[in-house]
Amino acid sequence: MVLQIQPEVFFMSTIERESRILRERRLELGLSQTEVALNAGLQLQHYQRYEYGDRKLSNSSMILGLRICSILELDPYEFVFGESKDWIKKVR
Repeated sequence: MVLQIQPEVFFMSTIERESRILRERRLELGLSQTEVALNAGLQLQHYQRYEYGDRKLSNSSMILGLRICSILELDPYEFVFGESKDWIKKVR
């Protein structure tokens, strides 16, 4: 599934962008924060830190990031790098 990111999201800070995507996608899927946390193997408060913008999911371990992206049916590349076609340049 391709994530449709609203244009205004690109003008936010990375942490605001990530937290907004997590919350909106979770709500689209009809999941609670508790369900996402349990399926990812996290305590609720740990997951909430990502969704409330206290921590960046893109700075977490790859396994945790992939787990959450899988639960929320998000493409991890698009989640981290946005819709940019040249995401490899951003890594270097």
